[in-house]
Amino acid sequence: MARFVVVLPLVPLAAGDEFTVADWPLHVTLVEPFSTEHPTGLVADAVRTATTGAAVVRATAGEEAMFGRHRDVPVTLVRDGGELAALRRRTLDALHRAGIDTGHPRAEFRPHVTRKRHGRLHTGERVTLGSVALIDMRPPEGSHHRRVIAAMQLSGASGPASAPPR
Repeated sequence: MARFVVVLPLVPLAAGDEFTVADWPLHVTLVEPFSTEHPTGLVADAVRTATTGAAVVRATAGEEAMFGRHRDVPVTLVRDGGELAALRRRTLDALHRAGIDTGHPRAEFRPHVTRKRHGRLHTGERVTLGSVALIDMRPPEGSHHRRVIAAMQLSGASGPASAPPR
């Protein structure tokens, strides 16, 4: 069974890119990890359908918080005008219309970027989220690796973006 996550990366990603869990690029999770027996292409097509015509999201880093079961994962919350929640709903709807069960997505969506050893967002920092990536959480390389299955550019990019087109 395949396992995926849908993210808005802060750096450009392209299909085929690979990275380790430790080096996961900074991102906002749009749809938390879910497992499915559906073909990868069907999942990618559903995400592509959801993002077609969707505009880039301009956001600002907010306050810091601690997430995770033990409240030991440092994150920076991300504030926007509601576009992230709308894109999440649109993506979940497209996946569900394609017959893909995403499990039980959190009812309370709190967009955030996890602080990593290689980077973080600072309170007040502005970002432009210009693409959506479908990530394989179980690639053949093993459990400590991730692979980008598909990356879709969002429309309406103008000015500098933290995720420019490739």
